[in-house]
Amino acid sequence: MQYQPQTFIGKNGTLYTLRSPQAQDASKLLSYLKQSALETEYGISYPEELNFSLQEEEDFIRKFVQDKTGIMISVFEGDTLVGNASLFAVLDKKKTRHRATFGIAILKTAWGQGLGYQILSALIEFAANAGYEQIELEVVSDNLPAISLYRKLGFTVYGERPRSFKLNSGKYSDELLMILKLR
Repeated sequence: MQYQPQTFIGKNGTLYTLRSPQAQDASKLLSYLKQSALETEYGISYPEELNFSLQEEEDFIRKFVQDKTGIMISVFEGDTLVGNASLFAVLDKKKTRHRATFGIAILKTAWGQGLGYQILSALIEFAANAGYEQIELEVVSDNLPAISLYRKLGFTVYGERPRSFKLNSGKYSDELLMILKLR
């Protein structure tokens, strides 16, 4: 699904644009993915694990543009991609079609500007309009800024997955399971 572009002013006065990425943004998305993986250990992948080709990324973007039950929204500061999120069905089965999940990351240079709130508010609105009844997420338990944002948007904790991540350092991280009931 395509997201109609919207602009907003960040907390620092910078103008940002929310919009669906297009196939021509694929190289920007690939660079952004690697940069965001370098900046935090809260994501699912290390930079060296992100080996998508330009063609694969273009195809992935096109899939979201054509998908009626999923959406990808990017945040741009001018021409620079500084954040991205995608929402999609947990599984495309009759018993689980009411459940959505998402992934999100914001580059460190744009942390604290309200981008997460803006992009997640857009995803929640899309999910409600697409007929989803709930949105589920997993978040590393020591990612306090993200947990605070999710709670602000109405998500509640319903469980914990111990030792969910094992970092290169050998340290384990737990994940909280959170849910937002839309209906």
